[in-house]
Amino acid sequence: MNAFKRKSVYLAVAAGLGAVGVAGSAAAVNVSPNGLGEVLIYPYYTVRGGTETYMSIVNTTASAKAVKVRFTEGKNSREVLDFNLYMSPYDMWTGAVVATATGAKLITADKSCTAPAIPATGADFVNFAYSGTFLEGIVTTNNSDGENQDLDRTREGYFEVIEMGVITNAAHVTAVTHVAGVPANCAVVNTGALTVAPGMGTGGGLNALVAPTGGLAGTASLLNGAAGTDFGYDPVALASFSDTNIWNTPGSILPDLRNASPANSLIFKNGAVVDSTWLAATDDAVTAVLMHDNIINEFVLDTATLSGTDWVVTMPTKRYNVPVDNPAVAPAGVAIGDPFTTRFFTGGACEPVGLAYYNREEGTQTSGVIFSPPPSVAGNALCWESTVITFNNSNVLSSVNGVNVPIAAGFQNGWLRASFGLTSSLGETQTITSVDGNVYIGLPTVGFMVQDFVNGNVGGVLSNYGGNFNHKYTTMIDGVSVD
Repeated sequence: MNAFKRKSVYLAVAAGLGAVGVAGSAAAVNVSPNGLGEVLIYPYYTVRGGTETYMSIVNTTASAKAVKVRFTEGKNSREVLDFNLYMSPYDMWTGAVVATATGAKLITADKSCTAPAIPATGADFVNFAYSGTFLEGIVTTNNSDGENQDLDRTREGYFEVIEMGVITNAAHVTAVTHVAGVPANCAVVNTGALTVAPGMGTGGGLNALVAPTGGLAGTASLLNGAAGTDFGYDPVALASFSDTNIWNTPGSILPDLRNASPANSLIFKNGAVVDSTWLAATDDAVTAVLMHDNIINEFVLDTATLSGTDWVVTMPTKRYNVPVDNPAVAPAGVAIGDPFTTRFFTGGACEPVGLAYYNREEGTQTSGVIFSPPPSVAGNALCWESTVITFNNSNVLSSVNGVNVPIAAGFQNGWLRASFGLTSSLGETQTITSVDGNVYIGLPTVGFMVQDFVNGNVGGVLSNYGGNFNHKYTTMIDGVSVD
């Protein structure tokens, strides 16, 4: 195992400036410390249990931008809707995911240009990518991935926003820019007239785009009016994702998190930095900056307030690395990609996780902590792309992609540590190694904790409350903790 590569403060500062300084250039992918970036990863959406998900995307820059917006379902992260969004300078786009009779759909009253245009009645989420013979190009053995193929599966998942490039053609900038609150001519982009080959178009002419420059921000809210809760969160922002235009035509599933350019990652630690190189056209650079060996957060289960707690744990790059294979037949031969260790079929692709929890008075429960019902694999495991961990069956988010942590008496409140870097039953270990030999230990995760306090009707007023708190993490590289 390679030694942890600590560089001088000078080099760390230089790397940081290279990562976020010069517009249009990229040194290496990194998690933005200021919440602005070229990529926004929203860990969770849901329409279950009466919840609706409201979202915003903000262009904080003076440039017009072409942006990809993608929604994926939570079991196997198969795409349920995507579209191109064209944002004028200082634009803000808003929308909401709401329930339908069979699944979910996106609605918006926003005037910003999209391609295709979003109907006034909304755009229904679809199941094309997880039903039928081909699942986004993955050949399966029985025309499915082993899980339900109906639209109910679209009711929870996560979504991502990727800046594809800056629009430089004056006519196109004028077309997408608002006049009296309405873009001048969305037909210019709705009809696909903004046509540039991926990676091209940096010169003049009608179809010119240049590399992304970042400056995107956003929010999301899981709003349940009947319950009186609103769990609001910020997406995880990635800076310096691409130094080239990555525009693709409407209807294409590209770009995605494999389009980092150059394929490098930066992780900062005080005056030190880990700069790693990865294979091009893979998700590895993004995986690296999201790798954690421990997730840490709190839980509240007080009986006096009928409190409940759920954790959202999403693995945004899992879908690029986990093949679909029916264990009843010979594997299709597609290799499992690091740092993941299992294949997907009925019950998901289950990644082992260690659990230990503590109460507020330093009481501990570090052994024998087992999910209920017990998983189909030995030990604890997180099996879905977006898994909801609930405590004592709180089911605050009403997820069907969840596991339960039964908390012992005397632990009504406290904190829990979920640990990765383990070895699966197949002998695979949760690690990934860069081209230059840095070994990252754990799994790439984003997410947060939600908790509610159910007081019911107090004095004629609904008195339920909810709160949301980001996860805390540790990161392990070459056997040395950098957090």
